[in-house]
Amino acid sequence: MVDRHHPGKAPMALLQLLAGGGIMTVREIEAQLDLTRRQISDAAACLSRRDYLHWLGAGRYQLNGDGLAAAARGEVIKSGPRGGHNRIRDVRNTLRERVWRSMRLRKSFTVPDLISDAATDQDRRPQDNIYRYLRVLKAAGYVAELPRRAAGAAITSNGYKRWMLIRDTGPLAPSVRENVAAIHDFNIGEDVPCSRN
Repeated sequence: MVDRHHPGKAPMALLQLLAGGGIMTVREIEAQLDLTRRQISDAAACLSRRDYLHWLGAGRYQLNGDGLAAAARGEVIKSGPRGGHNRIRDVRNTLRERVWRSMRLRKSFTVPDLISDAATDQDRRPQDNIYRYLRVLKAAGYVAELPRRAAGAAITSNGYKRWMLIRDTGPLAPSVRENVAAIHDFNIGEDVPCSRN
């Protein structure tokens, strides 16, 4: 069990728990480590910042090759940033953070896909939020609209617009800087301008 009063131990515990290579759900992790869901989410974000973790949507996690190697060599994982504060910032597990992880996993997707993967009961108007984020990412050259739509749920539906992630720079979600018509990409440490078209 992990001491709840020492959150820095949670990423290490999660890394070792997932070291077998299998997929685990938040519920399974919660039972094994005696952590709250928030602590698990924070620990997963810590591992994700190091690009050690596959986030599989719907609260399911698995280590990637780098994560398995880190677990095998007993790497010490702390809860703080790695590589200097100019490059990495705290991951707050916002809707857009979760949407970015879903886009990286799926590569091509619809907005309902992203809502299914990333939205929670606490997110207000997730569809509008995701559409706004996609428009900005498109203007910055990170996503593109695909010509064919996905089939809709209703017979009369025109279907769902399909998107593709075409610029995956790393695990941290680009942040919108609306006052300067740009996004800030924490993975490369740069502002990326958005076209006005």
